[in-house]
Amino acid sequence: MELNGHTLEQLKISLLATLNSWFKHTDRDSLKNLQTVECFDYKYIEKIPEAERYTLKLTVKLFVCNVEPELMRQAVDRVCLELGVTKIDLLLLSMPEKPFEEDLTIEHFKPLWIMLETLVDEGKIEALGVSDLDKIMLEQLFIWSKVKPSINQVNLQSCCVMPPEMTEFAKENEIQLLTHSDPKEILPPKVFRDVLSETCHPDDGANWFPSWILRYSVLIKQRGIIKTKGYIVKSQRLGQQEMF
Repeated sequence: MELNGHTLEQLKISLLATLNSWFKHTDRDSLKNLQTVECFDYKYIEKIPEAERYTLKLTVKLFVCNVEPELMRQAVDRVCLELGVTKIDLLLLSMPEKPFEEDLTIEHFKPLWIMLETLVDEGKIEALGVSDLDKIMLEQLFIWSKVKPSINQVNLQSCCVMPPEMTEFAKENEIQLLTHSDPKEILPPKVFRDVLSETCHPDDGANWFPSWILRYSVLIKQRGIIKTKGYIVKSQRLGQQEMF
């Protein structure tokens, strides 16, 4: 639980820093009349130099809240734009537990995975992975998909020992099993609205919901050192959209 709390606290700090910096140069009263708002603090965004790109590995974990396929493209395009790159080396897809208030099934994956496969075909993503799939769903996705998942992240807080059937299936199909400590809901809507209310008028924080949360990390390949990392969050409110 401490690790999960740490992840959420990191994200809250990033959101607060970005909003507070953005509000220094923005008329808060004008927000109510805007259709689109983009909030960035560029002193926290480190571009990847083209000359160093081959020495670095860019990994993105995409936490989906709104399961609309086009959002996959938006997220990929956004992180590439902000980091000054044309390709993500690895994208890990993390799905909500209950899309459309239904229990998660392989059918919820398919539209999103098709979009991700399109982005692989376009050269915008090198490899795909997933998070928190049990053996049955991992096998279903692997059999159905054109671009196979090369990684499955497993949260060891809910699974202290890797299930033998999962290990065997992963080994047979060259799927790497990694562990992680992210909470199942990385940014609960109430927490997100509380952050907005804290930085602006309380009424301005109402009715906002995250669409997706993206965490990126840039690794120096030969040294195994993280060069930079950050978050990008997209949210929606009654037909309006906001990007951090």
